[in-house]
Formats: sequence, C-alpha cells, structure tokens
Amino acid sequence: MVLRAVDPAFSLLAILIFSCHFSDRTHSPQPPVDAAAPARGDVARAPVCLPPGTLRHRRDRAQTTSHVQAFCMDRTLVTRARFADFVDQTHHRTSAERSGFGVESLEGFLDWEWRRAPGATWQRPSSVDNADTAGFLRDDAPVVMVSWHDANAYCAWAGGRLPTELEWEYAMRAGANDQRFPWGDSVEIPGTPPRLNRWEGSSHAHNDRRDGYVYVSPVTAFAPNRWGLYDPVGNVWQWTADTYRLARDTLDTNASQNQRVLRGGSWWCAACTCEGYGLTYRGHTDAGAAFSNNGFRCVYDRALSTHE
Repeated sequence: MVLRAVDPAFSLLAILIFSCHFSDRTHSPQPPVDAAAPARGDVARAPVCLPPGTLRHRRDRAQTTSHVQAFCMDRTLVTRARFADFVDQTHHRTSAERSGFGVESLEGFLDWEWRRAPGATWQRPSSVDNADTAGFLRDDAPVVMVSWHDANAYCAWAGGRLPTELEWEYAMRAGANDQRFPWGDSVEIPGTPPRLNRWEGSSHAHNDRRDGYVYVSPVTAFAPNRWGLYDPVGNVWQWTADTYRLARDTLDTNASQNQRVLRGGSWWCAACTCEGYGLTYRGHTDAGAAFSNNGFRCVYDRALSTHE
C-alpha cells in the first residue's frame, strides 16, 4: 500500500500497513465467570479471566481451528495513569524518548499523511495543543506513543505479557461468529449511540465528531463486548506479541522480521483510508515505532496478585 509522509526518510514507518480482510468463525465458550463489569473507577484494574475455547481463523490462506488456553486480560487498554506508575517505579525510557521523536497524524493532514513529531512522547503525544488534543492528556486515556518494546516492558512489570494475536482475537470476538464487529457486520446500528472511536468524515481534513472524539477517547467511553472488555475495536491499535510474517493472513510468532502485529484499528482509521477498525484487519509496523494511535493491553496466565 502506498503511503504519504512529509518526511521521505521516514516513509516506510509512517503508517501501519494493512493486510487484506479475512473471515473467521469462533466457537462460543461459556462467558467468563467475572464478566460483570465493576464500578467504572475500578475498571482499569480488574482483569477479566476468560475460559478455554477454540477459534476458527485463517492461517496461510487456509481455515484452521486453534485451541485457546484460559487466560486473564486487562479489561481496558493501559491508561496514561497506569503507565505513569510504571515509569515512576522503573524509570523506564520509552523508544520515543530515546529516539527524540514520535509519529503523529492530525486533523487537517492529507489522507495517509503522518509526520515525525520531534519531542513527542507518551507524556505529550501531540505537537499541537488544543481542545481536541487535550484528550491525549487525560489520566483515563489510553497511553500512546509507546513501541512494542515499551508495551512488552510494561506488561512484564505488571506480572503479565502481551497477548498473542490468537488470544487477542479470541477475547475481542467474545464468541461472535463471522462478524466484522463484536455486535455484527455494520459499524453503526441505526437508533443507537456510536460503539467505537473511529475517524468520521470524508477525509482527514475534517472529523465530523459524531462519536464525540477526534483523537483518543477514555478507555471506558464506549460499551464493552459481551465478555466485559472495553475497546475491542477502535480507539488505538493494540500491540500483540506476534511477529508479522510476509505471508498474508497468518498468525505466527516464529518469523524473524522486526515487524509486530497490531489489531483492532484506531481513531485514525476511516472509510477514506484503511477502514482498519474491526476484528478482521491486521496492522503491522516496526517494533520500535511509536505512533499517536498505538496502545496495548496485557494478559496474565493467572489472576493478578500485585499491581492491583
């Protein structure tokens, strides 16, 4: 896919590259025993423990069924507040802090246009200060401008790890069969509020703001899936543990490339560009890249006993 970037030297990393749509089918296990959402103030610190089950998905262009072991997953994307706790306790320096820049797109840019933002980090992700970019600075906003390495370090500190792509899709589908979204195949349901944060408008010159946001939204702003997981699609792309293979439509952790898989789409995704929001698209970019639309959540092989 051709991309547009102001800085030619950075063009290969200026945007997530999308592989094609693929169709999956899940077999619905029983819902998790703790799927009922806690009070909003406690939601970010209450992982959901998911039962074992199976997921039908496409591997090397063929449909296959994989078994998924039980695991627990963060109910929300990791927030700025939680990432700040991590930095305070570990003195971690992010990839963007070490490189001296992040990568951003802003309202008014051309479609597919991304630029280096000197000095941009998770603490100040945008080079512009206005009412819309202030959303990046909320404590309950998802942390962005974090690379795969940063996300991996956080999850290890929290006693967990990044989800595999298989685990991510199993959790976000929550038993949904052959659907682009957890609720069906249409991004909007007439007569109901918006269900995800995406770019709304005929181009990136202007966002129509129908969902209430231009950039990131608070991690509990939209309804969760039926397993109680917030932002299963939209808001920010979510890092997974998997390395991206050049073969399309694969789920594989054994490749040698430094490209890592992201899923879910983000606030930037739109009908005028990638339409990557949803359960069927795969993003990938360099493990060291830090974008203003990339975030993550962690999984745990047992229930959390620390950092709660």
